[in-house]
Amino acid sequence: MTEPPKMLDVQAHDRSLGWMIREAATVELYLETIVKILCGSQYGALLISGAPTTRLIDACRALVDARPEVPEEDRKALKQVLVEAKAAFELRNNYVHGPIAWEANGIPGNTRSRHLKASRDFHPFDVNDLQELAAQFNRLTFRCTDFLMRAQTGFPGVQPDADGGT
Repeated sequence: MTEPPKMLDVQAHDRSLGWMIREAATVELYLETIVKILCGSQYGALLISGAPTTRLIDACRALVDARPEVPEEDRKALKQVLVEAKAAFELRNNYVHGPIAWEANGIPGNTRSRHLKASRDFHPFDVNDLQELAAQFNRLTFRCTDFLMRAQTGFPGVQPDADGGT
């Protein structure tokens, strides 16, 4: 005999959703700040403030590649953060833009209508998965903080070469 589906604790879901949204918003803010610092112009804020997350990620990637003074280790670390952030934000979108629904067998998830698609996408979830996504955003925040601190101090540890460059 199969077990009945586990009931969804909606209050736990909503608390976890709020935590995840707050952590994701923090990562967005940090990515925006990274873009502004790497842009190197007071006008960087005009170009990126309020931009969609995908644009922030693309701008971070382009700017970190365009700045030769960024040490390779820091460049690789930021690019890895961007890869992980892109995947995390895609998951976030399912939770934020898809209302709770249940499959016929009682599995909770989010359902979303997709552009030019007749059927809806269903993404099953577990509150533990939602909490792990929130924790992942939190870890990304700390990694962004590390990059920001190094960028704001001119990437300490980088030694100028004989010509005075890096």
